[in-house]
Amino acid sequence: MKKIIFTLALFSLSSTAFSNDFSLDTIKAADIGVKTAPVAVPVPAAPARADAPDLLAKFQQAGKDLNTIRGGLAWVSDDMARLEERARQIIQMHVYDAFFESDLRKMSSDMSNRFIDMQRAAKETHDLLSGAQKSAELNKTAKDMDLAAHDILRDAWPALQDAAQRLESTVDSGTPEVIGYDSQWTAADISRNCRQLTDQARRTLTDTQKLVTLTQP
Repeated sequence: MKKIIFTLALFSLSSTAFSNDFSLDTIKAADIGVKTAPVAVPVPAAPARADAPDLLAKFQQAGKDLNTIRGGLAWVSDDMARLEERARQIIQMHVYDAFFESDLRKMSSDMSNRFIDMQRAAKETHDLLSGAQKSAELNKTAKDMDLAAHDILRDAWPALQDAAQRLESTVDSGTPEVIGYDSQWTAADISRNCRQLTDQARRTLTDTQKLVTLTQP
């Protein structure tokens, strides 16, 4: 009987010791073998920036295009005035002139092309606003562009637009069989293209003024 009691007591002491050795306080994460992998934090990409030489080239190209338009407008109002004078003589003499009708069509085609060029240059200039940066070189080019835009608008309005309007009015006063059956429509096209060119020139001047301010160092 004593031997049984001794065995039970010994078993109880062993259970207590085992429990103390493997308590939750003695279990560590390192003993389990669980490791946490480091989390990579994404680094935000640097904002894209226009390449300076490329931007300067775009400014210079826009300036070149505006200068080409400015140079081509210098004598157009005089050419229209001469056409208007010829139309007046044809109407007074009441004699049809096929050369006049041909020259009028050439003027219409010329003004259509000038308007398209002005429209393209206006968009080209406007697109520069979003990437404009403060720079002495860009500012110098922007000032040249602004001067060209001023000259274009000066030549287009009121001189060119008024000359086109006078030409249209004179042609309209003649009879189709004398002035040409398509001449009245052609003169109207010339006048319309001049007005549209003037509108584009005004927008371009506004944009070149903004470019001068945005690029000011």
